[in-house]
Amino acid sequence: MNIPAHGEDPRVPRTRTTLPQPPTTLPQPPTPAAPAPQQQSQARIGPYEVFQLLGEGGMGRVFLARSPGSRLVALKVIRPEYAEAPNFRGRFRREAEAARRVSGFFTPPVLDADADARQPWLATAYIPAPSLHDVVQRFGVLPEPALRGLGAGLAEALLAIHSAGLVHRDLKPGNVLAAADGPRVIDFGISRAVDATQLTRTDAVMGTPGFMAPEQIVSSRDAGPAADVFSLGCVLVFAATARGPFGSGSTAEVLYRAVHAPPRLTGIPDALRPVVAACLEKDPAARPAVDALLAALGPAESSALLTPGLRADLAQREAHAAVLATAPPMPVTPLVTAALSGPSRRRFLWIAAAGGTAAAAAGATALVGRPSKPAGRAGGAARGSTGRPAPKVPAGPKPQWSSPLRPLSGSQLRLLGDTLVQWDQSTAIGYDTANGKERWTADPRVPSDANGKPQWLGVEGSTLYATAWGGERGHLLGLDGDGKLKFSHPVTTSDPEDGAYASADHIEHVFCVADSVALLGTGGHKGYGVYAVDIASGKVLWSRRVAGSDFRAHSDGRTCFLLDNGEVLGLGLRSGKVNWTVRKAFRPGDYPRLATDGNAVLVTSTKVQAFRASDGRRLWTAVDQPTTLNPTTVLGSRAYVGDEHTVFALDTRSGKQLWHTTSPLTLDPGGAIDPGPAVTSSLLAVPTFSAETPGFLVLGAADGKVRWAHQGPESKNKSQAWRVQTTGTTIYAASDTTLHAFRSDSR
Repeated sequence: MNIPAHGEDPRVPRTRTTLPQPPTTLPQPPTPAAPAPQQQSQARIGPYEVFQLLGEGGMGRVFLARSPGSRLVALKVIRPEYAEAPNFRGRFRREAEAARRVSGFFTPPVLDADADARQPWLATAYIPAPSLHDVVQRFGVLPEPALRGLGAGLAEALLAIHSAGLVHRDLKPGNVLAAADGPRVIDFGISRAVDATQLTRTDAVMGTPGFMAPEQIVSSRDAGPAADVFSLGCVLVFAATARGPFGSGSTAEVLYRAVHAPPRLTGIPDALRPVVAACLEKDPAARPAVDALLAALGPAESSALLTPGLRADLAQREAHAAVLATAPPMPVTPLVTAALSGPSRRRFLWIAAAGGTAAAAAGATALVGRPSKPAGRAGGAARGSTGRPAPKVPAGPKPQWSSPLRPLSGSQLRLLGDTLVQWDQSTAIGYDTANGKERWTADPRVPSDANGKPQWLGVEGSTLYATAWGGERGHLLGLDGDGKLKFSHPVTTSDPEDGAYASADHIEHVFCVADSVALLGTGGHKGYGVYAVDIASGKVLWSRRVAGSDFRAHSDGRTCFLLDNGEVLGLGLRSGKVNWTVRKAFRPGDYPRLATDGNAVLVTSTKVQAFRASDGRRLWTAVDQPTTLNPTTVLGSRAYVGDEHTVFALDTRSGKQLWHTTSPLTLDPGGAIDPGPAVTSSLLAVPTFSAETPGFLVLGAADGKVRWAHQGPESKNKSQAWRVQTTGTTIYAASDTTLHAFRSDSR
């Protein structure tokens, strides 16, 4: 996204989590919930006009919005499953009232809240600034003067928060904004008041691994102001070194170190190391009070944070915010009607930001009122200047069969031969494509040195992949369409030179499998990496460390395409040799996705860029949007991509737009692990995003015309998107309770 998450870092979600079993038994968490939909018109929440999604996390979604008085706000909308919980609304109301008492320079004010709305929300002043996480990723670690300015600002913010009777409990780089006049601590408005901790759910631990105090991990009831001091120390370590004090790896591994292992302070300036070490004491009583910490960090100057790159970034954000604050109001559009055939709101805001405030205000009426007629436009019955609503989407055919689906948390669905595989991290189930009946539940034998059961990574090609970790080794497992184990290979190993931190990297992703080579994403205390593994022999062909967490890999069978810290690299698939590099292809933190047609690699973020596979030469750019696009699906020489409002078909050879369709239903925004549209030669299916009846929309692949939509009343979890897979003219679709097969004609 062009605008960073305000209060939630999408890469480090605020989760309920548990510590590894040895040596102590710790809280067992509820499952993190799926993203919550808006319950109102997509253009307005309460009195606020919504512009765009800023980010999302464990408690809800954050939108950039504007008040009736033209003040920009960050609007946090709580997930419905929390709103429906007993006592939640009363607690939320008390927290919002307490948050309004916070009056510090380094905390944006809480302006408004509604605990009685269908989905409760809370509004704070919008700060047009990047998060500390993005600052470090884009501009590098902070020197000592900047660290002192950052630490002093955070300490002042905590003083204000604690004085109001609150404990933040989730201070992390994604909740710190680097504004022009100093840091701002955000997301304290949903913290639980100290005097309301008796309402905390038993055994629930809330926070972000790597930034949580030991007492918060073991028992959140014991997390007081000293827990925020511990988190502040973790944030300073990240700002100085681009990593946390307890390394990386699996959640269990990081939490275990936070409770039992000493922090790693290598890279902290010598003068600050004693202060940071004191913040990270395991015993809360041994940590400094916030006012003493503030004195220890002085003298400090907040302007020391401002590098030339950050200054330029802030200027751009402030200009964009000024455009939004002064743009004329947009009409409220019902969720189920078609958008205008002219430029969308998203397009209007992009034009406004590009053309300046005065030009945007002057041209707004013309932009909204004059329908455009782009060549090749198809589908999605549009409205003309009469403003009459378009007809609703035709209902789809009745399913050929429907079968109960075992409930899994945030599960995915893929075709594996004649089996539909549904999986989450802990469970994988195979269903028969002929009738939807459950065929098997995967239970492979794991290596003797592995801890517990395998963790499921997903389907790539003809194999279902899993990983098993045992401290000294990380294993890659592969299963066939019958759920039987095909292979088990040790891939990652520990390095004895790491001493107390000696443990193998965790295998976290199977990005791609091509020419019998699996490209794996790993994480460990040394950071993130990519491994190329021959799946026949289990041999590690090569491995490579990457600079940040926003990396991905893909292959056409000859070249490994690697996204790393804003660069696109072409490496020999089996050699790992770098053959070409494209610098500054995307912004670090954009989290692009990769696809290929065999001749070019397509990089999708806020736009789709194509680079020649052989030498990295830039070929074309298409669908340039102001916010992040969903992943791209390539079929033959066509690429299909979209956002929440529009689906595009592109010619991969030229980048020419073959058609684009404005959807009559809001499309699901997708996420990091979601695929692109499900496509065959005749049809395209994509999940929809609805507060009441989620489902999916079907378009013709050749012309983009809207065929039909299915919205399933059987869904219990309205916030969970359906998962769809296609083959020929058959669509397999799964709600959270039921698996269906539909046959779609080729009209």
